[in-house]
Parts: sequence; structure tokens; C-alpha cells
Amino acid sequence: MSQALQVAVVGAAGLIGRAILELLAERQFPATRVLALDEAGYEGETVSYGNLELDVRPLDEVSFDNIDLAFFVAGSDVTRQLAPQARAAGTAVVDFSAAFRLDAQVPFIVPRINGASLADAADAPLVSVPNCTVTPLAVALHALSAHGLRRVTVSTYQSVSGTGQAALEALADQTTALFGQREVETSVYPKRIAFNLLPKIGDVLEDGASSEEQSVIDEVRRLLGLPSLTVEATCVRVPVFFGHAWAVHVALERPLEIDRARKLLAANGIHVVDDPKREDGFATPMEVAGSDRIWVSRVRATADGLAFWLTADNVRVGAALNCVEVAETLLKAGKLPS
Repeated sequence: MSQALQVAVVGAAGLIGRAILELLAERQFPATRVLALDEAGYEGETVSYGNLELDVRPLDEVSFDNIDLAFFVAGSDVTRQLAPQARAAGTAVVDFSAAFRLDAQVPFIVPRINGASLADAADAPLVSVPNCTVTPLAVALHALSAHGLRRVTVSTYQSVSGTGQAALEALADQTTALFGQREVETSVYPKRIAFNLLPKIGDVLEDGASSEEQSVIDEVRRLLGLPSLTVEATCVRVPVFFGHAWAVHVALERPLEIDRARKLLAANGIHVVDDPKREDGFATPMEVAGSDRIWVSRVRATADGLAFWLTADNVRVGAALNCVEVAETLLKAGKLPS
């Protein structure tokens, strides 16, 4: 990675933007200049990039001239407004929003699944990446796909960091209020999240599924190239600060022994912590927070396939790491401006 690039992070003040900056520095991505950009309300704040503190600059002052690569992590509205400007300036865009995830003309990428397809992308492309609830799940399913995926039934247990900084503060404030025997205020979510579970994430669609559940269905199918795969999802918000978890049941076309399944998962870069003989022989969101690995536990046989427990840091692994790995893949493929 000898090429030196000018990089912008759009949405740099949010949890995912900050994590992208951390990973760019940790992985020594070859950037000669990094711009931290966000909405006007963040002006005056700073964000960390390695040993440096970057001033957050307002989006309405941004010009993508001379920017080689831009990460968009500020939501679909910002992407739709500014990504065309970036593309017109010749900037490669890695987009973590729902704006283009189902657009057949836009590459939809998790490098461990389909990163090789970027070799055929245009120079300085627009690349979409999945929802943070989808990436770890899809990586695990991809590891088992040679045995034929017939049906995936998944329940997700999603931490409040998936909603952003305000949700972290809401969980902390509500927990403190309950211990102090004070009245609990609800703001970010329609009901109290502290010591509670909320079985709806996003809007409810006509068929009764939530928008989060539908994104899991649509994005898993597209990533795996299996448009007719049966995917059943229930998404639940849980009172955990960082780290999502998934209870996964997979129906397979061909039998798969448990030991073989563990080896396939490990070969796909997943950290398998699964010792049924130990009381603590499994992974939880608490342990994976801050880790750059996907963790699997409790692999077991079912009548028609496998069940397993999956957990990962949703901010780093589910979102930021995938964005950075896409950028690294583009760089290796010679698709970034020079």
C-alpha cells in the first residue's frame, strides 16, 4: 500500500465515523491527509485519528476536489445529497447507508464474501456496504454455503450503539434513574430500554416485518447471491451498550458434522469459542466489544441443519471494519485515484 491518498470521512463525529478513523490509523492506511466532516452541529468538535486530533468541518463547506476516497457514514439523506458531488469530482465512495444497498448497478460488498468482484468495478467506484446487523451473519452463512443453504431463521439481539450516541446516553441515564428510584424518561426509543427488550427496530411494514428485519432478509440474499433463499428474521433491541448477537438456525441441503462446521467457520476468519464442557465456554457481547473478530459459540445439530450463537462488535466489525476493508480491497485492485 505505497499509494498516498487524501481521504474524507463524512459523518466523522458519529460512533462509526470515529471507529473508521481509528481503524485507518491502526491499519496504516496510506492517507497523506484525512478530513473529518459532519453536520454543522458538530462544528468545533474534534475526533481522534491515531495520535492526531482532527477538527470536524461542516458538510456545507465541503469540496471533494482532490479527495481520492470518501467514507459516507452519515445516513441515506446525506449520501443521496453529497455522493453525486463526490462522484462528479472523481472521488471513490464507500457508503454505509441504505441508499444504494439494493441498487443492482452498485457493487454491494463484504470483502470476505465477494471482494474479488471489485476487480471488475469502474475506477473510483461507488461501493455500498451492508447494515451492521447483516455483515457478521452473512460471513458466517457464507462459510457454510457449500453445504447448501435452504433456510435461515435468525433472532438478533442488538445493542443500543446501533442507534448512536444518544441511545448510549439514554441507556446510561435510565439505568442511573432506576437505581436512584427516580422517574425514567424515554426519548430515543418509544419504551424504556434499561432492563427491558424492545421487539421492534425500525418502522413496521405492510406484511408486519420491521424495516430492520426486511433489511436482514434483502441484504443477506443479495450478498450471498441467493435471491430465493428463505430468511426469517426477528430483530430485538437489548440493554447492552456495544455488541450485537444472533441466534441462528440454518437448514442445509447436505449434512454437516459439528466439528466440520466449526472448522469451516474458523477458516472463514471467525473466532470459534465453543467448549460445551466449560461453564463459560461461549462468547458474549461483553467480551467482543472492541474486538475486530466475529465470534461463534454453541454450534449444534438440528433436525435439518445447524444452530449457532454469533456475536460481534457492531460498530467496529459490523460497520467500520468492513468499510475500511473495502477501501483496502479497492486500493489493491488499483481502483482508487492516483
